[in-house]
Amino acid sequence: MIFAVVALAVVGLGNSNSATGEGNTPRPQSTVQYPIRFDHAPAAQAPQPRPTVSYPIRWER
Repeated sequence: MIFAVVALAVVGLGNSNSATGEGNTPRPQSTVQYPIRFDHAPAAQAPQPRPTVSYPIRWER
């Protein structure tokens, strides 16, 4: 079992993609524009607060 784990580690490390060459690989460019706006989305309304109890709470004691 230990031999199998070591063999898998050796095979995994041996097949890793290491960059060799001149290093002229293009870097990814961002395509997003900030700030992000949703102009055509319908306006969401905030929910109205509702009481959590159905009986009146007396504040004066």
